[in-house]
Amino acid sequence: MKALPRVKVCGLTTAEDSQAAREAGAEALGFVAVRDSPRAVGAAHVAGICADLPARTVRIGVFVDSSPQEVQAFAREASLTAVQLCGAERVADFSDFPLPILRRVAADGTGLEEIVSWRALAWGFVIDHPASAGGSGRRVDEAVARILAETAPCLLAGGLDEDNVAAAVRAVKPRGVDVSSRLERSPGRKDHARLRSFVTRAIEELP
Repeated sequence: MKALPRVKVCGLTTAEDSQAAREAGAEALGFVAVRDSPRAVGAAHVAGICADLPARTVRIGVFVDSSPQEVQAFAREASLTAVQLCGAERVADFSDFPLPILRRVAADGTGLEEIVSWRALAWGFVIDHPASAGGSGRRVDEAVARILAETAPCLLAGGLDEDNVAAAVRAVKPRGVDVSSRLERSPGRKDHARLRSFVTRAIEELP
């Protein structure tokens, strides 16, 4: 994989929502492999969802502080095409990882340091709010996010929805966007109408 997806829909838990995201125009789908998350899914469940998706769909597993061995085992069983690391993982431990890696970076003073550390290894970066590893639904500091997006290929996350995504893309100028909790009817279940609107508005602004 070379270019980052323009739209990644994350926190998916059902085949119905995953198909809806694809049909709306999302190029990448995200599945949370974090046990205490309300959006957590097992590898076998993800494999079942992915079995009915087009082969070109980018399928990303989201991990927090899992070992490289745990990440690789999940990715193999789930038929993932990339992984997203959102915890305190170390570059050296993933230096020979066989799949593309997205690295989550906080939109604060640590973001540039993370990009420098991971730049040679990472496929790209996900800019998110520093309050949590992801899924907080909180907007990032757009001035800081823009600096990060100018430094490396980045997806913008953090509190995005159909009403604010266009302005956020214009302000930050990321390669793409990553959405999760703000488009939900309940944890792990997406609102399909809002999802379609989000993707349409994002793509209108993205290069």
